[in-house]
Amino acid sequence: MYIAGVDLGGTNIKFGLFTEALECVFTSVTRTIRGDSRACAGQIKYMLEHAPYRAEILGVGVPGAVFRPEGYVNSGNLRWARVNFADTLAEVTGIRAHIDNDAQVALAAETLEGGSCWQVTDAVYLTLGTGVGGALMIDGRPWRGRDNAAAELGHFITHAGGLKCACGLRGCFEMYASAGALGRFAGGVRARAVLDRARAGDRQMTEALDRFAREIATGLCSLYMIFRPQAIVLGGGVSVDGEILIERILRHIPDAYNLDADIMRRALRLAVRQNDAGMAGAALLAKQEFLSGGSE
Repeated sequence: MYIAGVDLGGTNIKFGLFTEALECVFTSVTRTIRGDSRACAGQIKYMLEHAPYRAEILGVGVPGAVFRPEGYVNSGNLRWARVNFADTLAEVTGIRAHIDNDAQVALAAETLEGGSCWQVTDAVYLTLGTGVGGALMIDGRPWRGRDNAAAELGHFITHAGGLKCACGLRGCFEMYASAGALGRFAGGVRARAVLDRARAGDRQMTEALDRFAREIATGLCSLYMIFRPQAIVLGGGVSVDGEILIERILRHIPDAYNLDADIMRRALRLAVRQNDAGMAGAALLAKQEFLSGGSE
């Protein structure tokens, strides 16, 4: 049988068709229609119908919170509010669909063979992009809290009374550890350019990167003390070329915390799966939900 995995982003919909062993046999991409969940479902139906084999189940990762048991999705990137996308997809496509948060989907992909969490049972996953997303795995299973919307790791407080976040709180980790924060520290330079110029020896960009790394180190040490995971994985756009960032994060840990830097050195790692993570992880979670007795 075949499983469809969909990475539904604010810009593109990435579609993958997988065997039951999670081998990818086909992919396609189209631009996302934002603000209209039924139109998105229609796009996915078209991709299903034009795949070389028929999928029997479907997994979708979305950039937002997926609340249960109600089943609705809130997503600023997609311009959705209280959208029951699983029901819409099932109605439009006729296929059972499992919907999950994109960070949880990315973490699931990292548990596949060759991923950064292969044979790991406890992990914290952070996406460092425009914002900061998060996902947790405890005892080998995704941990989502009572309503499935836990692990909003960008919104725990690292600076009491700090900068106001879009979520309404002040001092959120996201305000200091996202790509946007790095650009702000660098005087408006884009995050990728900051990394490139710091690597080339630019003093101002190096100082901005060091400040950014110190902020991330603060959050990571707090998360480690709460969860004591085997792995802390950095994903998202900032992590694509992130060895220079990890080096600096580790440098800041002994200064501020009574925590052995070697512990963090063993735990801290970069996401391995990049372009296919959303598709593969969504397919895996759908398989767990519908074929393996559920992932909870």
